[in-house]
Amino acid sequence: MKTYINRFIVLSSFFLLASSFVADESPVNKNTPESEICSKTIKYTTNKLLGPNGEEITAPTEITINPTTKVITLVSTPPDQEKVLFETQIESIECSFSKKLSSGKAYYKGYILQQDGNKSPAEIVLEAKDGKVSLTSYDEEKRIGLRAIFDKWEIIENKEKP
Repeated sequence: MKTYINRFIVLSSFFLLASSFVADESPVNKNTPESEICSKTIKYTTNKLLGPNGEEITAPTEITINPTTKVITLVSTPPDQEKVLFETQIESIECSFSKKLSSGKAYYKGYILQQDGNKSPAEIVLEAKDGKVSLTSYDEEKRIGLRAIFDKWEIIENKEKP
């Protein structure tokens, strides 16, 4: 059981990490004209994650993407473990979601600021299809990736970070 918990901690830590990339100094937001939903804050909710080999990890998880503050927040509660929380700073967004989030994709690139001050690159892809939204994050260097499928999401009021 301890191996499972340690494995989940490692997977959660790398959940939003992906292959390296070069980011611009200023945030970039490339949205198609019909994708006004891309500028809204959306909270996605699921009860399970899929690990690199497709194994299910039961963990209530919320991911909130706020393009106004350029922050993606992940909160997850794995079984028999304390809550996991971390944020990704968004540096660029390319989004083509339909108004009702029934089709389209969103690419978020940014970084997770580590406690030692280093920045870990992160790349997240969300894809909407047939009323479901899936998330994919993969770190090629470490050969770790996670996926999630969200049946539930809600648009929440944009709030500036204090």
